[in-house]
Amino acid sequence: MADDLKELAKQEMFRRLAAAEKQRRLAQSHPSFEESQKLIDQQDMQGANGAVGSALTSVADGVPVVGPMMVDGAQRGAAALSSLIDGESYDTNLKQAQGITEEANKAHPVIHKAGEVTGAVGGTIPLVAAAPAAFGAGGGSLLARSLFSAVSGGALGGTDAAVRSGGNGDDTRRGAMAGLILGAAGPSVADLVGKGVKSLIEAGRNRLAARAAGIDPEALKFVRRAVTDDALDPAMVQQRLTDMGPDAMLADLGPNLQKQAGALAATPGRGQEIVRKALLDRSKGANARINATVDDNFGRAPLVSALDAEAVHNQGALSPAYREAFTRAGPVDVTPIADDLTRQIQTLRGDPQRALQRVRTMLNRFGAEELDNNPQTMFQTRQAIDGMLSTEADPKVIAALTDARQMIDDGLTRAVPNIKEADASFAELARQREALNRGQQVLESGKTAPRPAELANEVAQGANPQGMQIGPSAVPLRLSQGARAEIDRILGTKANDVVALNNLIKGQGDWNRDRLATLFGQDKADRVIKVLENERAFADTANTVTRNSETAARQAAQSELGGAGVGFGAEEAFKAGGVRGAARAVALDKAKKVAAALLPQSGDRARESLASTLVNQNRDAVIRALMAAGGPAQVPALVNPVVKALLLGSPAGAR
Repeated sequence: MADDLKELAKQEMFRRLAAAEKQRRLAQSHPSFEESQKLIDQQDMQGANGAVGSALTSVADGVPVVGPMMVDGAQRGAAALSSLIDGESYDTNLKQAQGITEEANKAHPVIHKAGEVTGAVGGTIPLVAAAPAAFGAGGGSLLARSLFSAVSGGALGGTDAAVRSGGNGDDTRRGAMAGLILGAAGPSVADLVGKGVKSLIEAGRNRLAARAAGIDPEALKFVRRAVTDDALDPAMVQQRLTDMGPDAMLADLGPNLQKQAGALAATPGRGQEIVRKALLDRSKGANARINATVDDNFGRAPLVSALDAEAVHNQGALSPAYREAFTRAGPVDVTPIADDLTRQIQTLRGDPQRALQRVRTMLNRFGAEELDNNPQTMFQTRQAIDGMLSTEADPKVIAALTDARQMIDDGLTRAVPNIKEADASFAELARQREALNRGQQVLESGKTAPRPAELANEVAQGANPQGMQIGPSAVPLRLSQGARAEIDRILGTKANDVVALNNLIKGQGDWNRDRLATLFGQDKADRVIKVLENERAFADTANTVTRNSETAARQAAQSELGGAGVGFGAEEAFKAGGVRGAARAVALDKAKKVAAALLPQSGDRARESLASTLVNQNRDAVIRALMAAGGPAQVPALVNPVVKALLLGSPAGAR
């Protein structure tokens, strides 16, 4: 750069010397021409040629340290060339070149000064860029950068002053001191300028993005700041709103966004109306959204009593099959069974003994001590044992009765060959009834509720046919229907308590999610759980925004948004500080009212726009605006070196 400036200055100087020599010769041959030519020369100096010459030489001269040498070299080179052409002495042409430079600078003082500053900055920027740490433009603390910058600035200023003054000690010291002071201030000034440039860039982007989306710029600024404080970026905002569904709002995404919505909800005005109405309307639709999602994924809720009654009816409808089986049955010898029961009665004690005594008595003819060989008697005895087992809790009694039932069942199978076909149908219906009741317990948290692995095993085993049944069992279906009926009961009894719905259906851990996945499928379970989680988040937002939670944070946000807020009034001030405290509070309240009266009407419009933005009345536009505005602006890379160059180069450019 220095060589280019020197060459340009040299060419311009040579052109001017050649023109001056031509005019001198004309003046010698035509004396009357001399006066008029002086006027022309003066006008030329004040015109474009003089401006160009002043600019070139001033830019070159302004370069720190080497600037004077560049201008001097250009003048000497032009004088030497002119001497070869016009025959004048070198000294004469050199003085003339210096005079031309001086006259051009006097004719164009502004250009001259601007050129010097431009040269000073242009000559310093490469130095700062080449060694940023030495000039305080690198990393580290502000103090360290200021020290480095002060040292380099003092060295540059002193060297430049020494060159320009011919080594004068006073000038050198003054130049070094100026460079030291300005260098020390460089990092601080650069930081301030950088912040200012960053703010201007962000403000410009914010305004353009807000206008494109139809949002008030001030509202968008608040939203962007809250989004940043909530550790979100535009892509995350879009993804989370999409995941939470069409009813999600910006206010659902983080505590800072909720605080802004809370401030608006507590500040009288149109913004308050927008926020509160949107949240209320959404809350009213929570039950409908939950029920619709549950119906879409788990099916409509069955009526358990109707299903159970149907199973009982179908069991009763098996009576003809049993009668048909018994018409072909003959007498049965129950002596082995009776003898076995008698032996057990002799050894057992307590409730198991009494239970088997009842069974042994049932095998006799009614009112007699002799055994009944009618297969119907055995069948009715088996039925009675089933009734006893259904209410028994003692495991020893259950074991004894189960063993007795098995002996009687084996005897019936031998005596009535076709009875097992009717038994299989009856047992399947009984299993379905049991599964229906079991399904209503799977979402519980008590001891009767199965673990996810246990439920998965019950479903797998329940699908297997038993006895002479053909095809898969309907037990898994009845389990899911029982669970769906229980979910319907929960939805009906906890309709207005989303938190309770989550606790009862989703549960505290992952067990209910796994149980629902076993009964209805993983994808369907995930969709229902997701809706419940979303509705809980919606309820939390409504609670935070519209009720008395996080009061202090809401008041701070109100103040930030320009709202009145609920503050520390005269009564509280009197209690805390007596008469003087009350007087100060009254004065402060008056000042606040005056300030509020002076606020532009755009404040209300900004709050209204912010309210609409937070409750997503223009959700897609908000996302586009956030993406267009981008994140925090970065300070342009040239700001730091340019500011340093302006300060460090100013001793040379401010002569």
